[in-house]
Amino acid sequence: MKKLTLLTSITLLAACAGLGTQPPVPVTSKAVQAFRDICLKTAPSFAEARSAARQHGIKDLTDMGFATVGFNADKSLGLQVKASHECVITTDSQQDESLTRQLLSAAAESAGTEVPRHAPAKLIIAGQPFTVMHDREGGEAFMMLKPE
Repeated sequence: MKKLTLLTSITLLAACAGLGTQPPVPVTSKAVQAFRDICLKTAPSFAEARSAARQHGIKDLTDMGFATVGFNADKSLGLQVKASHECVITTDSQQDESLTRQLLSAAAESAGTEVPRHAPAKLIIAGQPFTVMHDREGGEAFMMLKPE
């Protein structure tokens, strides 16, 4: 009976431990790839975001005072960066239901942690806390924001 109780307890603990995570998925979306390269890899300061954006066709960036913004040539990919605070990649609506999982997989890889099951997710990236989100209202917005 003790063995059965112990086995049941271990099984329940293992099941509960995995509730908040999921297996990683490949990052195939160009927008999520841009988010990974421009936002995640340049966090926490985003100082190299301008250079990384060029690799994704976002060449003309404008300082709007509150943030730096820019688009690629056909306006299908947008960027908004506020130094040391936020980084956002936007694109048109996509019919890909795996986008949030791709975003969370890329963020978890950057954070060196397991993949969260839901967004928004709070992660430590490059030693700093960030909230990673995906907004599908009127298009796709992949965001990482530093808490105030």
